[in-house]
Amino acid sequence: MMLTQKITDFLHLVNRYPSPHNGQPMRIGFLDDESFEVYFDTKRGLQSSDVSYIFSFVTIGLFAKYIEQCASAFGYTTNLDVSLPSVKDMRGDKLLKCFKVQLKESGVADEKLRHALETRHTSRKKYKSGVDEQTFKTIQHLIPPEMRLQKLDRLQAHQAIWLNQRAVFDDMFDEPVRKELDYWLRYTQEEKRTKKDGLAYDCMELNGKAMKAIVRKPSILHMPILRTLIRQYYLRTMKDNSDVFYVMAPFASELDAFAVGKMVMDVWTCLSIAGLYLHPFGTIMSNEHAHRDFLNLVHELDESREKSYLVFIFRAGASDVPVQSMRLPMEEHLLLKAER
Repeated sequence: MMLTQKITDFLHLVNRYPSPHNGQPMRIGFLDDESFEVYFDTKRGLQSSDVSYIFSFVTIGLFAKYIEQCASAFGYTTNLDVSLPSVKDMRGDKLLKCFKVQLKESGVADEKLRHALETRHTSRKKYKSGVDEQTFKTIQHLIPPEMRLQKLDRLQAHQAIWLNQRAVFDDMFDEPVRKELDYWLRYTQEEKRTKKDGLAYDCMELNGKAMKAIVRKPSILHMPILRTLIRQYYLRTMKDNSDVFYVMAPFASELDAFAVGKMVMDVWTCLSIAGLYLHPFGTIMSNEHAHRDFLNLVHELDESREKSYLVFIFRAGASDVPVQSMRLPMEEHLLLKAER
């Protein structure tokens, strides 16, 4: 089966989807010209902690929403037939079918949306300003009724940024987490160009050699003076004028997490349409102590998976254009069978 030029361009945009550690775990298998099945490649997902598995369904939901947005950008409507695997299936090395997509020509392409998806990036640069009131109101309308979006005040925002930094450094002493991070970090330009995935040092606004030294020898962080200097260096782009938000939502099932992912992509695209960037604080969600301290900071004392769980924390606003991460070639990676 030969793909049309329009479908090929659509897939190149789809291949820009965000994923944890830029692991790029989503795969597509075409059934015919305008329908395909979507799979999750577990070996490219995160597996260092139990919470990693339920958060994999956030990635799947995010990708589902992103597919819908890319389709709209190219003048398609979509029909999704969702059939999620279970959390227990996420362990190991598997290719798990998640949903089927049917595309249909609508004839109305959304160029503004396409531009927003093409320019959407994570930014770890210093933010010049936060989120304007109109964009904030638009985001609020995107949040489903069972979820709740909250904005931190300036003091809370600074404390949240510090908590995220603390969690990142604490994770250096969690051996499974540290090893997984080391696997995905790209410390040099050669690694970035060769592997075309993972977390590149320049995208993280860090020095590659210093980052490698800390990850490979975390005992460095026990040296008082050096620890202080390293933490100040890490925080240099965080003390800015960004706004910090968090979302509470049900998070007890695979479908709950899938819905969270769709919400995250809606918020991210809304920010991109407004010319703004986002930086997720995923470490606070996965680090037990930072998670608990954040809940205390924002006075969320009744967290439960069934009704209201901390699922998303992010800073957002205007920054200079960030360094772009690399992507594996669409033809060789996104597609289960290369279509040429």
